[in-house]
Amino acid sequence: MGNRWTGFVAPGTGAQAVSLLDETVSELPPVLRGAQAPQQGISAPDGDVRLERFPASSIGPYWLGAHGGAGETTFRELLDGVECHHRWPSPTPEAPSPVVVLLARQTHRGLESARRAAQGWASGQHPDVVLAGLVIVADTPGKTPRSLAAATRVISGGVPFTWMVPWIEELRLTGAVDWESMAREPRKVLTAIGEAVDELTSERIPQ
Repeated sequence: MGNRWTGFVAPGTGAQAVSLLDETVSELPPVLRGAQAPQQGISAPDGDVRLERFPASSIGPYWLGAHGGAGETTFRELLDGVECHHRWPSPTPEAPSPVVVLLARQTHRGLESARRAAQGWASGQHPDVVLAGLVIVADTPGKTPRSLAAATRVISGGVPFTWMVPWIEELRLTGAVDWESMAREPRKVLTAIGEAVDELTSERIPQ
C-alpha cells in the first residue's frame, strides 16, 4: 500500500488529487477504518511544531485535542477519562500503554492539526501509546464541503478508526450536552466511541 499521507492537501492550499475528488462525496459514513498500527515509510511531520508530552498517571482514556477548541472537556464530561491539554501522554510504570483518542473540528485548521498529530503517531513517534482513533466533530450543521470530506478521508487512512460526530446544536447553545435530550445520530456515534475506548482501556489495565 502506498503512503496515504502523500495525497493530502489541506483544504484551500492547492489542487486535490483527481482520484480523491472523484471518489469523495460530501456525506461521510459515521465510522472510517484505517491503519491499525504505525507504518513503515511514514515520515514525521515537517517543521518543529509538535504536541508536547506529559507522564501518564493511568491507562486513560486520554482525550487529546489536536488544536484549541477540539472538545477535550466535552468528551471527558460525556465519556470520562483525562483531558490532555493538547499533549501526548508518555508511558509510565503505572500506565505502560495509555489509550488516546485524537479530537479535531472539521475545519481547515482542525484537519491540518489532526493530520500532523496522526502522522506523528503513524511515523512511530509514540510507539507505546495505543491510539484508539480520531474523532472529527462537525463544525456546522448540514453537508460537509467536498474539500473537507476529501481531507478527512485521507487522514482516516492513517489511524485505526475515525468517528464522525454530527453537529450538536445543544452544545452551541448551552455549552453542555445532556444524554437524554441529545439527538439520535450523535448519541449513536458517541456511544460507539465510548464502547470502543472502554474495551481498549479494560484490556490494558494492569492486573
